[in-house]
Amino acid sequence: MIAVTRYHLALLLTSQRYLPPTFAFLVLLAVLYTSADAPVAPEFAVSAGGLVVVSCWLTVAVVDLEDPVHRLVTIVHARGPATVVAGVVAAVLVVSSGSAAISLGWAWLLHGGFAADEWLLGVGAHVAATCTGIAIGLPCSRFVVPKIGFTVVAALATLGIVLFVRWIPLVNPMLRALGSGSEAGGAVLVAAVTSAALLVLSAGFTAAVHRS
Repeated sequence: MIAVTRYHLALLLTSQRYLPPTFAFLVLLAVLYTSADAPVAPEFAVSAGGLVVVSCWLTVAVVDLEDPVHRLVTIVHARGPATVVAGVVAAVLVVSSGSAAISLGWAWLLHGGFAADEWLLGVGAHVAATCTGIAIGLPCSRFVVPKIGFTVVAALATLGIVLFVRWIPLVNPMLRALGSGSEAGGAVLVAAVTSAALLVLSAGFTAAVHRS
């Protein structure tokens, strides 16, 4: 598992495919974090929403670095697709965690620090966003969808549904609660739990489909 994760991290770093989503996220943060007087919870909403897209993008990028033949070799060496999928998830979690840390650190510096409950909101929101993005990216990647055009359509459609449809209990209720400035702790907790569960289900589904 650790070896597979390191392998996918090495592929991603040497390919430099992490640069476009990371640069786009940094641009978002530069636009977002401009006023020390702005409330921090709505800023976390925007940052977490961006991280959903970034983590989905990174997931597809990591998977699509290998063509089907190389992927088969990796699966054989890893002794099954489940380990490969888990390695992809772990690799994207590492990179996305770095993006989340930059966002939280930037907010902390801009606002001159913030309270413990705001730290919990920020961490929980970004964890939920990362899990949701990876959960979307896995079945939209070459693991399941063989053509990049179909991948783009499927990923954009799913991201749109998850981010903007209110009754889906993933990140939309959390983002609305954070953006409104109301008590958002419960919404963040629900989003983190449901997003983590979705990631487990998505990884299991992707491994099962790829095995078949």
